[in-house]
Amino acid sequence: MLRRLSVKDNDKGPSLFYTKFINFGTEKSDDMNWNTGSLEEQVGRWEDQRDIKNLMGIYVNHIIMNMDAEIFDALWSSRDDVCYGDNDGWYVGPDAVRGYYQAVRARNALVAELLQRKFPQEIGQRTAEENFGIGTFRDFPVACPVIEVAEDGETAKGLWYCWGSQAQVLSCGPTASWTWGYYAADFVREGNGWKLWHLQITNDVDARCGTDWGQPAQPLPELPEFAPLKDFTMPAYSMARPNRVQYSGRRPLTGSPRIPEPYHTFADTFSYGV
Repeated sequence: MLRRLSVKDNDKGPSLFYTKFINFGTEKSDDMNWNTGSLEEQVGRWEDQRDIKNLMGIYVNHIIMNMDAEIFDALWSSRDDVCYGDNDGWYVGPDAVRGYYQAVRARNALVAELLQRKFPQEIGQRTAEENFGIGTFRDFPVACPVIEVAEDGETAKGLWYCWGSQAQVLSCGPTASWTWGYYAADFVREGNGWKLWHLQITNDVDARCGTDWGQPAQPLPELPEFAPLKDFTMPAYSMARPNRVQYSGRRPLTGSPRIPEPYHTFADTFSYGV
């Protein structure tokens, strides 16, 4: 655990303030220079951090605008070992990750179709393109960024927290929920800039509005006009395994995903991937 200490030296002339980073829990205590390298290298790392923040901002805006089907080709790496994980498992490889986003789009299209049938006078004359996204609202702003760019400049790591909310249509009809959790990602530099390599989005809270966050929500009665949504399933995980247990009154104190730390090359650090 890193902690910054401020120390005042009153013994030698004017007051002198300096900071040290002490690595508690070990016998080693070192000054850590976070601004190594030439001015050009330091500016380059700041620009890399800005580009990575923008990449995640673009990712979130794709979700808000229901542009899930475009996310993979626009924002993900071309590598074969990409992976996307949530609370319950992983999609591993380009086909699986792309398939996840395509399934989200397919579900949004089904929701629009069902709403068009239910409200023919209001939206029945619209095209499928005009109705796409209706009934679905996902607001997932990310904050509290911790970003580390590798010293070799080839990879980077980032951790964010999201206080989100969404409105969606389920087999019981329209519902609203709170969705809070972590975004943790590894990035890789490619010829056209920074790209997502590994991404995990794990929720602490996914609770229907008006219900107790610490207790499972009681199911609502299903509505026949939305019954097809009950049968819609997302693609099977490449690897099903719990990555994070959601909050409940019985959950032990659960820390964040590991916070990024300075590193030289990806071989020297941990992975946010599977």
